[in-house]
Amino acid sequence: MNYGLDSNLSDLLTNYNLLFQRSLAGEGIIPNWFLQSAPLFSQIKLITFADNTFRVTLMKTALIISIVFQFLAAFYALSLTRQTKFNISWILISLAFLLIAIRNILDLVPIYYKELQSDIYLIDRLLKIVIAVLLLAGVIFIRRLFKFLKRIDDYRKESENKVLHAIMRTEEKERRQFAKDLHDGIGPLLSNIKMSVSAIDKTQITGFNLTVVENISNLINESINSLKYTSNSLSPHILESFGLASAVNSFIENINRLGKIEVSFSHNIESLRFDNQVETNLYRIVCELFQNTVKHASASNISLLIHFNENKLIIQYFDDGIGFDANDPGNMEGMGISNMHSRLKALDGEITLKRILPQGMMTSIVLTTKPKIAPHGKA
Repeated sequence: MNYGLDSNLSDLLTNYNLLFQRSLAGEGIIPNWFLQSAPLFSQIKLITFADNTFRVTLMKTALIISIVFQFLAAFYALSLTRQTKFNISWILISLAFLLIAIRNILDLVPIYYKELQSDIYLIDRLLKIVIAVLLLAGVIFIRRLFKFLKRIDDYRKESENKVLHAIMRTEEKERRQFAKDLHDGIGPLLSNIKMSVSAIDKTQITGFNLTVVENISNLINESINSLKYTSNSLSPHILESFGLASAVNSFIENINRLGKIEVSFSHNIESLRFDNQVETNLYRIVCELFQNTVKHASASNISLLIHFNENKLIIQYFDDGIGFDANDPGNMEGMGISNMHSRLKALDGEITLKRILPQGMMTSIVLTTKPKIAPHGKA
């Protein structure tokens, strides 16, 4: 074993030794050129020996370092076995890593025990076969690991959706209860006040007192209207009784009464009803879009399209306002966009917001759902 020594130089040194030994034995005469070059050959031999020693040391060090790292990788892989629920593919691949590290130890043995080289060679061949079999089996069984990870991911998504549904159901329940309390509690009180004020004989009142009574009557009427609007916003009875299209239509009529924005609304879901969660969440999203436009966009026109076809419900909303950057994190919270994303995530829907140049915003919502046709307009 010449440890990487150049073959020509090795042969030259070998011939040099043979010729020297023969000359000492009286089998030949040492040529003068040979005697003159002998010191040079000795120096070359010493340098070569030192170089080989350095190479062997470097090879041993590199091999030991690689063995240490491979054992660390193998033991770390085995330590993760419990987290994979003792998945067979992970166990097989981890054992292959361990055998690779052991195989490298066998490469180190012949350096110290040359007589074991032939035995080590046979064991090394057998280990290569075992490692190949383990890796092949691990790759075949790794599909189970992928399926296991997919089940975990599906379970996580299902859990998130359950939590979102629970939060939204609780929120809608509280809204309905609050709306009921307003309607049944404060509503009758305002109605009684209005009846009492209406019972005042205004012919007996003149001047400033008459003005005060008329102002009170107007304030009571405004309070009643505001109470109805608030109660309807919290829990719109039209949505529960007649569906999404009717509830959105009613909301748009309230906006049109302001006379500041022109709203156009077209749809093909007049006779269709959807799951209560779908209708409620989509209604809240549409209302949020309108409120953002009224409060922030300084728009003059709004266009809303709701189209249903082949179990795909598509909502497209346009306004000609100043628009905003949908990618700005500051807009996610301040404009209710985060709420929209959360509601659609619970329904497995998608929402896209895009700024239109020179001005305006487009919002597109796509949702897969099945309709239910309600008899007599009721769910």
